[in-house]
This record gives sequence, structure tokens and C-alpha cells, in this order.
Amino acid sequence: MLLIRNGRVLRGKHWTRANIIISDSGKIVDVFRSVNAKGYLLSKVDTIYNARGYLIFPGIIDMHVHFREPGLEWKEDFESGSKAAIAGGVTIVADMPNNKPPINSLERYLRKIKLAEKKSYCDFLLYIGLPEDPSQLLKFLEEKDNIPMPAGVKVFMYNPKEENTVLNKDLPKDFLYVFHAEDYRYFTEISDCNDYSAFEKSRPKEAEISAIQKIVGILEKRDLRAHVAHLSSYEGLLEIVRAKKKRFKISTEVTPHHLLLTKDHGRKLGGIAKCYPPLRSELDRRMLFRGLLQGYIDAIASDHAPHSLEEKMKDLCDAEPGITGVQLLLPLIFTLAKKAHVKNFRPIIRALSENPARILGLKKRGRIKIGYYGDLVIFNHRKEWKISPEVLLSKSRVTPYEGMKVKGWVLATFLRGRLVYENGEFLERIGICARSVQ
Repeated sequence: MLLIRNGRVLRGKHWTRANIIISDSGKIVDVFRSVNAKGYLLSKVDTIYNARGYLIFPGIIDMHVHFREPGLEWKEDFESGSKAAIAGGVTIVADMPNNKPPINSLERYLRKIKLAEKKSYCDFLLYIGLPEDPSQLLKFLEEKDNIPMPAGVKVFMYNPKEENTVLNKDLPKDFLYVFHAEDYRYFTEISDCNDYSAFEKSRPKEAEISAIQKIVGILEKRDLRAHVAHLSSYEGLLEIVRAKKKRFKISTEVTPHHLLLTKDHGRKLGGIAKCYPPLRSELDRRMLFRGLLQGYIDAIASDHAPHSLEEKMKDLCDAEPGITGVQLLLPLIFTLAKKAHVKNFRPIIRALSENPARILGLKKRGRIKIGYYGDLVIFNHRKEWKISPEVLLSKSRVTPYEGMKVKGWVLATFLRGRLVYENGEFLERIGICARSVQ
């Protein structure tokens, strides 16, 4: 058995000293304060890891990444993306289906699982795309006893065909439907390709509000589970809050870039800060953070979307949309919380680990608790450092956070009780489909 000693875990609102024993099967056997009280268990320990008083987080579950494989491996693949994840304390990712070809059939889904299992350093789930004929989703249900089920079904509301499908056709209720919530009817041409405010106005928050209202309209008529990706506006948050108060099965996530950056940053960064939906105002940013701390926003997800430097350095009309972020997720959020003088980290830890596990239907993951898998992050909360491209392990090293000073550094990552990363070295590659370890 493994003993992780002399760490600090969050109990209630306070970080308290803790020791964690993990069995050879990778599950947490006990969490306790004093090593003098567990003589019988300690006699069975054969490996000790000294956490040296640093914080221990449950492994981060990033429920929104784009690892680009298959089809765009020159931007990212499962090896580079999962290494960036593990180095950032992310032990499970859920990868999006907009590949080439799109992952919208059972055959393509199963091929992608095999591909990912050969390369991934972290555990993973895969989303599938919405088929034009939603009855194709029944093939997954027919095979559910033989295959790991998808993380969910991704729906792009700005795609007229997909919007029409979800609004007018019957959908199986057995899936989580994950929505990119922008209504294309509110889109306009960018009036100035060098002005971020003009770009933001071309995909205004009204597009997000309208799409969320349509999603809620679906839930009023059908017993479905909906998840709204990358929430960007205060008004969009209000729509989510109203739906939650009506007890609809709806959840949402927010990205680090919508929590830390605004369109004012976009004016300086140009295409490097281009993302869908765009960065919004300082008020939106503040209210999203407040909604997170109040528990109305369920999850924090990176929406890791790598592109080459050449693609991001173009003007706002031609630059590819997306921001890399899986490796920086924990340091960025920890730094934001510290600057905001957050005293209760519980909502943040829930949004990083516990809630994504619940939303994705992952059992025994996302918490530091007896009987749960030992997905753990040893986090040096004292270290201050400056973000630079050289630190990033993604194939895309262009980032709007370059030069930003952050506090907190991932020293080590444990996946299912095994030390897979420490001090910049990858010790084991054991990543598999997370459904396979239920």
C-alpha cells in the first residue's frame, strides 16, 4: 500500500494536515490526521510519498478538451494533450468530437477509443457528435453492456441542422446533451478585423441568451439532461439560475479565460484571444466568478483548443478560435481565488473535480474520500512563477496568459493511486477510458 504523508486537504472550509493511505488496487483506504493512530494500516504500507506540507487536491476532471486526434494531429494529439493534462493535475479529460472525420457514429467512436488508449497519459471519456438522424444514437444503447458509453452528445446550436434536430426530433434521454449555446441568427459580419469589440459584437451575448432559452424550452417538453458549455455572460447565467430553480436537469461550465480575461485583454491580444463565445465585459467576468462561488455554475473546464502560432497571429476575421489551457487550469484558478481573497475553496474544488464526476456519471472519482480512486494532485501553493511558452507541453504554445504571474505549481500527479508524474517527469502511461474503471 501507498502512504501519502504530511499533506493538507480541504476539510470544510479549512486546509488541514492529512495522511492518505491507498491500496494496491488504487482506492483510498483511509484519510487521517495523526500517523500515531493507524498502526495496523501503517504496518501494511510499503511505499511512502512525503507531501511536505503542500496542498493535496483531488485529481482535476476537465470535461471539455479538444485533443484534435484524429485528423488534426499537427495541432495536438492524445499524447501531447494528455501529457499537458497530467502535468497540470488533470487526471480525467472528456474530449470533444469535432475531429476529421467527426465522431458521430459508433464505428468512429470505437476507433477513437482504441487510438486514445494507445497514447493517453490520463484517463479519458469521449463525446460523440449529434447525428443527422438521432435514431443512430440507439446503436450506442444497444451495445451499452459491451462498450464504454460516451461522455455525452455534443450539440452546436449555431449549426442550423443540429439546432433543428434537437428542437424537432425525439432524442434518447439516456445521454447527456452538451450544448455550444450560440444562436446563429444573432451573428453578424465583423465590422473591423482588428478590433476585438467589433468581433465580440459579431457574436453578441444575445446569441448565448437565445440559445439557452431554446435549450430550456426543450427541457420543458422532454425529460433530458442538458449541459451548457463555456458560459460567457451574466445574462446567460441568469437564464441558467432560473432553469435550476425550476428543477430542470441542467448544468453549466465556465472556462478560465472567461473568468480571468475580458474584451479589454482582447484589444491587446487580438487573434490570440479569439474564442467562441468571445470574451465579454468586466461585469460579466465578475458575475461569472460570483456565480461559481455561489454554486450556480457547476464546473470549470478549460475548453483546451490548440492551434498553431501562425493561425492565431492572423487578424480577428481569419484567426482560428480557441485557447489552450488544460495544463494551466489549476494554477490559473488558484491564483484567481487567492487574488479575490476567497476563504472557502469548497465551491472551487467541487467545480474542478466533484461536480464534473457527477455530471459525467463517473463513480468513485473526483473526491478525496475512502473508497474513491486515488486521483490526487500534490500542489505547491507557495511557488510563484511566470507563464511562458517553454513551460507548456501542448503542441500549441501560444497563450493569452504569456507573462502572467501565477501562484501554485503541480509537483506530482497520482492516477488511480499510482505516481504518474513528478517534478517534470512522466513516470508511467496508464491512461484508459474512465468508464473502464467503474
